[in-house]
Amino acid sequence: MRLSNLETGQRRPAKFFMLMASKASGAEMADVVKMFLYRPEFFGRAISELFTEVMRGPSFWTAGEREFIALRIAQLYKVQYCIDIHTEMISIASTGEIDAADADTARPELRAVLPFLEKVTRSPDSVGESDLAEARALGVSDEAVTEALHVAFIWDAVDRLAYAFDFKLLDGQVTKGTRALHQFKYRFPAFTLR
Repeated sequence: MRLSNLETGQRRPAKFFMLMASKASGAEMADVVKMFLYRPEFFGRAISELFTEVMRGPSFWTAGEREFIALRIAQLYKVQYCIDIHTEMISIASTGEIDAADADTARPELRAVLPFLEKVTRSPDSVGESDLAEARALGVSDEAVTEALHVAFIWDAVDRLAYAFDFKLLDGQVTKGTRALHQFKYRFPAFTLR
C-alpha cells in the first residue's frame, strides 16, 4: 500500500532536503528516506540515531559485513527493494572483502553467526545457546553477537515497513542513493528530523 503522505505530507525542512538532495544526485529521493523524514518524532529520529551507530559505528563487524547481514534479512523477507540496495551497498562498503552473491567469501565468523540470525528472525522461540556454538568456537564474543543482532533488528523493522508500504526503486536510486547513505554514514541532517 503506497502512502501518498510520504510524497505530499512532508514538513518543510524535509521537502527542502529532498529537493536539494534530488537535484544534487540527479535521482528522486528513495522511499525509505521519505519514510524516515515523515513524522520524525514518531520513528525517523530514533531509527536514524540507531542506523548511524549500528551500521557505521565501531564494531567487531566491518561495514561490509553489516551490510551483508542487512542483505540476508532482506532476503528472508523477500523484499526486492532492500535486496537491491544492500547488494549495492556491499559493493561500496566492503571494498571487495565480501561478495554479495556468495556467503562463502565472508570470513568464518560471519558465516557462523548468519544461521543464528536467521533463526532469531524466523523462529525466535526456538533459539538456544547451542545455536552459537560454531561462532563461539571461532571467538565471536557476546558483544559481537549483540552487534549482529542490532543490525538484524533494525533491518527487520525496515524490511517489514518496505514491504507494507510497497517501496519501489526508481532510476538512479540504487547507485546514487546508496553512495550518499554510505558517504553520510546513514546520518540525516539534524534539521530534517526536528
